[in-house]
Order: sequence, then structure tokens, then C-alpha cells
Amino acid sequence: MRRFATAFMVATGGMAAAAATSQASTVSITPVKPCYITGETDTLSGTGYTPNGAIGIAVDGAAVFDLVADAAGNFTTSLQFGAMKAVKTHTMTATDKTNPALTGSVSFTGTIHQVIVKPANGPAGKKRKLRGYGFINGPKAYMHVRGHGVRSNVSLGKPQGVCGVFETRKRIVSSNAAPGKYKVQFDARKKYSKKQPRLVYELRVFRTFHSAAAGTAAFAGAAMLQGWTKVAG
Repeated sequence: MRRFATAFMVATGGMAAAAATSQASTVSITPVKPCYITGETDTLSGTGYTPNGAIGIAVDGAAVFDLVADAAGNFTTSLQFGAMKAVKTHTMTATDKTNPALTGSVSFTGTIHQVIVKPANGPAGKKRKLRGYGFINGPKAYMHVRGHGVRSNVSLGKPQGVCGVFETRKRIVSSNAAPGKYKVQFDARKKYSKKQPRLVYELRVFRTFHSAAAGTAAFAGAAMLQGWTKVAG
């Protein structure tokens, strides 16, 4: 299996993968998809290269791996997509190392399945900005919170674009949430279930204390959120 792990910069865009040619050489990714997700495995193929010759594969101009053509000058290999941030269109190029004039390229759009929360730390009970990427498994996105008696299911709206992006402001837990760890699951189903494509994060709620009034011994507590760690998906 071939895997590229180039770290991509944040950008936006959208384009289905489509083969392009330079002279007699071609390269393509199959199946053709409007958006590819970090970690998924597909097939990279090419034709029209030097028989039994070395071929360099690059993404956006950066070399990622080499392979060898067969006796007919063709190649087929498994391709696992590496880290891609936000949504961006990239170009993968296959260049013959014996005859660099033999070059083919293919454009693809990709992202990583993730949810970014801002701010990640702060008072519980306040709404936070949630931005999700890679929600392509259903018409809507949902957030399910579990832990310490909390069993909430919240609609996050309809993901947009070829890579399923949503942005909204939601309260994750209430201001009186009990201290401890909570699981926050994102998926495409209204009802909570572990038997489906899902993305799970863990957050921690702790309580801070401060003097309720100057010169008194009374104390008031505030529930705070801390951490946003991916644990599944």
C-alpha cells in the first residue's frame, strides 16, 4: 500500500478527481469521488511510462513515494490518503524518472474527518463554535453527548459542499454539568448509535471555586470545559 502523508495548508475548493495527460502518459485515482477523506484507501493507476522504469509520485509538487511500471509501462497501486486540513483541491503527478517528459497528473479534493471547537476551554453552558469537515455519510449532522447522566442529541444542520462542511454554535453541556469526562459523538443519525460511521471526542468538565463576596467564607463554583481529544473515528 502506498501512503502519502504530506501536511496540507488550510484552504477551500471543490473538484472531482479526473485524469489528465501529458504526451501519452496518464494517471488516475479510482473510484472517482467528489471528496477523498484522510485515511481512506483507493487505487492509483497510470499508463504510458517506460517499461519496468521508476516513476515518482508527487502531491502539489512535493515528492511522496516512488514505484515501478510493469513490462507494458503501466502501474496500479493502493493509495492511502494522508493528512489533509480543511478542504482543498490538490494535484497528484506521476513522472517517469527515465524520461521526465512522460508525465501525467490528476486533481482531487480532500479533507480530514474532524470537528473543531472554539474555544476548546472555558465556561460550560456557553455556546461554542463547531466546524465539521468530512460529513459525507448523510443529509444532516448530529451531536450526541454522553456521560454523568447526560444523554443529549442535537441537530447540527445540513453539511455543505462536496466535503460535507458544517458550521454552527451549540452548547455542549450545561453550566451545571457534573465534573468528569464526557464523550461527544458526531455522526449522521438523529438517534445515538455506535454501529455507524462516527467521530468521537472526549472532553473534561471540572469545577473552579472563588469567593462569592469579599469578606465572607462562602464560595461559588463554576463548571469549566477543558480539552478536546479525538478518541474514535
